[in-house]
Amino acid sequence: MKFGIMNLFPVADGASDHAVLRDTLDEIQLADELGFDSVWLAEHHFSKYGILGSPLNFGMAVAERTKNITIGTAVLVIPLHDPMRLAEDIAALDVLSQGRVTIGVGRGYNPREFEGMRVPLAESKGRYAETLEVVRLALSQEEFSFHGEYFHYDKVTTYPRPFTPGGPRILQGTVSPESFSERGAIGEAIITSPNFTPLGMMKKNFDLYRSAMESNGHDISGYDLPFMQQVWCGDDQAGLTQAAEAALHYYKSVGKVIPGSEQALEQERAYYKAVAKNIDLLTLEQTLTHGGNFGSSQQVIETIEMLREQLGINHYIGWLRIPSLDRTEALASMERFATEVIPYFRAQDAAQQAPIGAVAG
Repeated sequence: MKFGIMNLFPVADGASDHAVLRDTLDEIQLADELGFDSVWLAEHHFSKYGILGSPLNFGMAVAERTKNITIGTAVLVIPLHDPMRLAEDIAALDVLSQGRVTIGVGRGYNPREFEGMRVPLAESKGRYAETLEVVRLALSQEEFSFHGEYFHYDKVTTYPRPFTPGGPRILQGTVSPESFSERGAIGEAIITSPNFTPLGMMKKNFDLYRSAMESNGHDISGYDLPFMQQVWCGDDQAGLTQAAEAALHYYKSVGKVIPGSEQALEQERAYYKAVAKNIDLLTLEQTLTHGGNFGSSQQVIETIEMLREQLGINHYIGWLRIPSLDRTEALASMERFATEVIPYFRAQDAAQQAPIGAVAG
């Protein structure tokens, strides 16, 4: 089991966006020292909901401040990017980090971001597919040509060449049951962050993915199966309540940035209406019980074990820096997670990998 941290880069009321960037860099360095395996950086634009517009550029600072932690994006909104520039920046980060890069990509959902970047939201699906294909070609081939609806290239090579042969792993943000099946069938790696999705539904989605992988000859044992969730680890009731309140505040802020039904693509309107309605009705009690993984170290461990058993996940990514939660409290939770939760699973992994005689002795 691997463990990561996630950061959305939000700016709370009255806070400094400068401090958010500096503090987050310090937090990632601490996570590296504490033994976390990965850090995941989110991309957003034009809103204090998330102020990091370029995870790849920020990742270069992370590469210089850390030694072991893998630098992930969750996710790059690739329809908003020029694919050649994207490939160059991914390769540069891969070189500077000496291969410590995992690229999560997604199609995006916020009309304001698409409007600000002058990209029609209606083109997002086509641009996503073409951008992803061009990036893969640029990272894996020293000379390639491509002709699509939006992009055209003839015999071009990007530099620097990636440190990792063929380029870093690319994970696709996956939500719907159809996309779990489709990506499993072609052996695509995925990343998901379900909020308030019932465990039974998530199990069906992961089972669809696993079944499609196996049916089409893909060995799932060689894949990371990451899962993101807001986390607070501790025994203090007041801290627990603060974490749940901060998580609830975050979910309410999500309701303000998701597209309205008139803005969404036609096939997504029902989904966005349902999300907005659920968020509007959300209570503190529901957030505490179903909005994340909140509780003592033992409770957090039990939740992760249940997710591993039910879904087969092997990379747990905690949103330990819950937006608006007091920074001191969040860092204390991170340290408790690193010293009380991670070692439990490390010991399990070591026992499973040890020779039978060594365990018996």
